[in-house]
Amino acid sequence: MYGVSKINIEPSLMMISVQDVEFKGNSLARYLQIFADTGVVVDMISQNAPHGTNIDFSFTASASDLTLVMKAISAANLDKDAKASPLISVGYSKLNLFGEDMVTSCGVAARALNALAMADIEVLLITTSDLDISLLVRSENEDSAYDVLKKAFEL
Repeated sequence: MYGVSKINIEPSLMMISVQDVEFKGNSLARYLQIFADTGVVVDMISQNAPHGTNIDFSFTASASDLTLVMKAISAANLDKDAKASPLISVGYSKLNLFGEDMVTSCGVAARALNALAMADIEVLLITTSDLDISLLVRSENEDSAYDVLKKAFEL
């Protein structure tokens, strides 16, 4: 209810975060192309607003692609573009809230984030569209986050 009709879980993800990359029209595209060329499927792409002449961005991929991600980063020599090497961490799950009524429902993200916060479950990355909200949580919180969200949305 409240705009959400279904919640899906995608386990075993990693998060790749890149900080302080020079903000150019192709900054994010260049990084994503490197992973595409290596056969890594990326998801939950989140770019922050520019700060000065730089941007930060994060995205997720399957943890099973860790070797490919490491190879892509090394081969592309990405360190020269950013202040530091990309940060890669594993042990995450994505909870995807879906609902065709989200388009006309107010406060869906607020309800989800508040319910998770009240359960002391940290959301590390969030992406949205008209019909869904994806929330990245630590894998150990996957089941409790799912239960909290089901209750919050009366599913």
